[in-house]
Amino acid sequence: MKHFYPDYYKNFKCVAAECPDSCCKDWDVVVDDDSQAFYETVKGDFGKKLKNLTAVDGDGDRIFVSQNGKCPFWNSQKLCDIFTNLGEEHLCATCRSFPRISQDYTLFCEHMLSFACPEAARLMLEADKNFCYQTDLCTDKSVDYNVDLMNFLLNARKFTFEVLNNLTLPFAERLRQSLAFNAEIQNRLDDENYSPFDFSQFTDVSVTSHKSDCTFIFGLHKRLDIMDNSFRGFLENASSHAYCGKISDRYDKYFSVIAKYYLFRYYLTAIDSFDVLSAIKRIVCAYIVIGHMLSSAKDLTTEQQILVIQRYSKEVEHSYENSELMEEEFLFNPEFSAGHLLKLI
Repeated sequence: MKHFYPDYYKNFKCVAAECPDSCCKDWDVVVDDDSQAFYETVKGDFGKKLKNLTAVDGDGDRIFVSQNGKCPFWNSQKLCDIFTNLGEEHLCATCRSFPRISQDYTLFCEHMLSFACPEAARLMLEADKNFCYQTDLCTDKSVDYNVDLMNFLLNARKFTFEVLNNLTLPFAERLRQSLAFNAEIQNRLDDENYSPFDFSQFTDVSVTSHKSDCTFIFGLHKRLDIMDNSFRGFLENASSHAYCGKISDRYDKYFSVIAKYYLFRYYLTAIDSFDVLSAIKRIVCAYIVIGHMLSSAKDLTTEQQILVIQRYSKEVEHSYENSELMEEEFLFNPEFSAGHLLKLI
């Protein structure tokens, strides 16, 4: 199996107590079976604490019992008691891996970091180099998916990356071209037509009129399961600017990185879902919501801007329920059709 990593991946290191928005708060931590088996062997007071502060939730997952919205092992020094008492190797799988994400496609595996981690977000947004991405086509057909489809998706994603990397155009135009192109890719997926064609002919976008009302996108986000009330307030404030026209191009560098992250993370899931447009629609939503958040807040420092982007990922991406709700809206709500979204960008 081949493994692919972005250039910044190897530079990630947890900043622990210095983190401005720790992964030890807000989320339930799911404990894997191997870690749980080890925790049951731990003796003494700390062993008792491990046993007393784990439970099975309504989904049947074993979790650490949250206390005031925080992991019970996150101490007053903002450090992990499990790390301190048992060593890094005995953190549960969730805590050992985050913010690292791996996408396994049998013949190759793509690795990335999650924007939900402030330090990972900083690395990605400040990186000078473009994302690396899987470019080798599959030749081995001994897999349980359609290799012709995977190669079609790899070529389409590569071209979408090239569109997004065309820095001679403002990001909004690159996003419009990416959306128009992938609308055609979606048509071909629906027809099960994976034959090669001239990609470039489908990037010309003719939009007769722009409609700046994107309140339905904010409406969807307000229906999500939001953990942090301050983020909800930020979302409410930004939604009041949803009629205010285009988003400033001063954030184009940020959105270029965010868009390529979404492609890297979500595009190839179409091998199972047969839906490439959902990845592009996620980018449109992030562009609209984060763009208005940044525009509506005054005098944000660079660090604060990065935290806005990081918090969006933490609230939106890392919840199965939120993802399911968004995917359902993307598929069935006509306001999220490619044609309608093109008028908003």
